[in-house]
Amino acid sequence: MGELSQTIGKKLENFGNTLFANLGWEMLAQDLPIDCTRSTHKSPTAKSGEKRTHGIDILQSFYNPFSARKEAVIIECKNHQWKDFIPSNLNQWIEELLNTMECASTSPKAAQYLTDTTLTTGILLFNSSDNLYDYVKATDTLKKITIPRRRTPTMLYLADTGRLEKWFSLNNEITRIKQQNKEHNFGIIYPSISGSQWDRQNIITPSYLFSDYIFAGYTKINEHENGTEKVDVKAVFFFDTISEDSMLYLLNMINVLQFESRTERKQEVHIYFFPEKADDKKLIGDYFTKIVLQSKPQYQIRFLDNRRLSPVT
Repeated sequence: MGELSQTIGKKLENFGNTLFANLGWEMLAQDLPIDCTRSTHKSPTAKSGEKRTHGIDILQSFYNPFSARKEAVIIECKNHQWKDFIPSNLNQWIEELLNTMECASTSPKAAQYLTDTTLTTGILLFNSSDNLYDYVKATDTLKKITIPRRRTPTMLYLADTGRLEKWFSLNNEITRIKQQNKEHNFGIIYPSISGSQWDRQNIITPSYLFSDYIFAGYTKINEHENGTEKVDVKAVFFFDTISEDSMLYLLNMINVLQFESRTERKQEVHIYFFPEKADDKKLIGDYFTKIVLQSKPQYQIRFLDNRRLSPVT
């Protein structure tokens, strides 16, 4: 797991680029300095306290199917020792990110990248460079941060090391699916758009990326003695805490969304779990063997690689 932490940490900005590009986001700018134009923005390091510039690590855009427009997101990357993941630092980094977004919204230098895009979102990425990430401490710390008020509504997200590891595995699996299926037509499924209608897009919105369940679909080809057969695969990436209750919730959600009924071809349902404890894999296998697989052979259980555990396939 130390190797993964170093990989993400050493190339944190590049990891953000690769991940979000694989999920349909477009790179607009990177390492972009802009002038600070607001006297209320202060520098914690300058003797005068005056803030002169802001730095944008990553500026990307994505199409938001909910608002039917292109939106931009500023991504701030922090690669620090785990001891630095404390409320005071997080509060400071969040305020800095919000200040950067405020100045970017009126910056002539940023405006050239935002001609047809609305800046709405900020994401703070934190990687534990020393591989000492602790989920319990992280959860407790996040409860203690404060979000400063702003006149303009802003969507702000924080991805800690645990979230980055999930995204790393998600990105690897999507890459594998695309490489192994030339006509994959991979897309993210949005079950709730337009009431009962659902949509399929090649992008994922930030709010969806932070959810516990991500739905997707793609096409694969099975080879037989008499030729080939196209199969519609519905995929669920499961990042919730693994328990019988959460798995039952997932199955009920699949039924309510009629996830299996929208195809004319042969269909498979692949559920990708991210195990976080040593006995998660056995719990999942036992549950699905008892509840699902005997009556629904089209279901397949798959495991994303959590390198904090022994590698799984």
